[in-house]
Amino acid sequence: MKLKPILLIIVIFALVNQVYALGITPSHVDVIFEPSLEKTIQLKVINDGYKEFDAFVYAEGELAEYVTIDNPIVRLSKDQDSKIISYKINLPENFEKKGAHSANIVIREIPKETKGKTTVTASIAVASVLKVIVPYEGKYAEIRLFIPKFKNGKESNFSVEVRNLGTEKILEAQAVIEIYDPLKNKIATITTNKISIKSKEENLLTASWTPDVGSGNYYAVATLVYDKLNAMEEKLFTVGELLPEIISISVSNFKLGGIAKFDILVKNNWNEELKGVFAETSVKDKKGEIYTSFKTISLDIPEFGSQEFNAYWDTSKVIPGTYNLDIILNYLGEKTEKIFEIFVEYDKIRVSVIGQVIGEQEKPSLLKSVNTLTLLVLMSIVVNIVVVIIIVKLLKRSKKIKKQ
Repeated sequence: MKLKPILLIIVIFALVNQVYALGITPSHVDVIFEPSLEKTIQLKVINDGYKEFDAFVYAEGELAEYVTIDNPIVRLSKDQDSKIISYKINLPENFEKKGAHSANIVIREIPKETKGKTTVTASIAVASVLKVIVPYEGKYAEIRLFIPKFKNGKESNFSVEVRNLGTEKILEAQAVIEIYDPLKNKIATITTNKISIKSKEENLLTASWTPDVGSGNYYAVATLVYDKLNAMEEKLFTVGELLPEIISISVSNFKLGGIAKFDILVKNNWNEELKGVFAETSVKDKKGEIYTSFKTISLDIPEFGSQEFNAYWDTSKVIPGTYNLDIILNYLGEKTEKIFEIFVEYDKIRVSVIGQVIGEQEKPSLLKSVNTLTLLVLMSIVVNIVVVIIIVKLLKRSKKIKKQ
């Protein structure tokens, strides 16, 4: 049996409201193993929807048997934005397996039942991850690579978090970061500073880089070299912004009353091909009335290349004047919009954006409209001043009459 549309809407809203009603922090807790360690860990349950609800707290996963929850039921009122809860861990004498062991501390909302009514409920849950890390014998390091959002020509830092999970101190550690393009061509190699790290501690290495490459996708391989050992991690990252650019618009062989063909040249500033790009165009007058809407065919734009898109406008019922050309580029599920001003004459169409003409370099009528607007504003100010003066004089005259 299919749900009716109205019921689907109710379900969606019910789920959305519940998702935003429950949260937890911190999202993960790391503990370095010690034999027979006993520890109490606190969590904050967040009621960001200011909703009255009950929740059940429990542990699941490999370490669940070592977790004790004294108060498994959490109650929050509409006035409480959060509540602190706690759980205890009691670890064994040893773990046979070295490295990370984990469990999820789950806070699951208890759905409320309403007698005599049909209700839509969902059991929403959030979890904080508990990790117990058992050190390795000797020297052993794990790394995490952090990469900012790089911008062309601006220096930023790669960061390598180094955790010493061995029983011995690391005397010297340094990371080498190699940067590759999508075709796996190496484009840069940078090195971090050097550090030493005590057992069961962590530290941070950094390396600065100023991108002198085109916008696009890249990946970095970080290799940590420490006391004749190494650890590695690699990650994808981007430089610049994926944003195709309209570089020119032209209309050739135009006669008013005929079909205007707009040749829209779009450039791909990305280092990979953009597939299935298309444009949605519309022409409007200054009052917002739409004269035409047109969707171009989908085309691929090669990496760092350009592609021409064609849009058409039947001008049989159009008079000379100024109009707005709205272009929305659709690419990889994203959209970018730009509005151009077009000047329609009997034998040509000129296009400009923000007063800058693309094609013929003539003074746009936009300046005239700005001057006209300025004049109207000044006239309005003068009229208001005159009205105020008249009102003041009338009030003074009224006061004199009353005194007499």
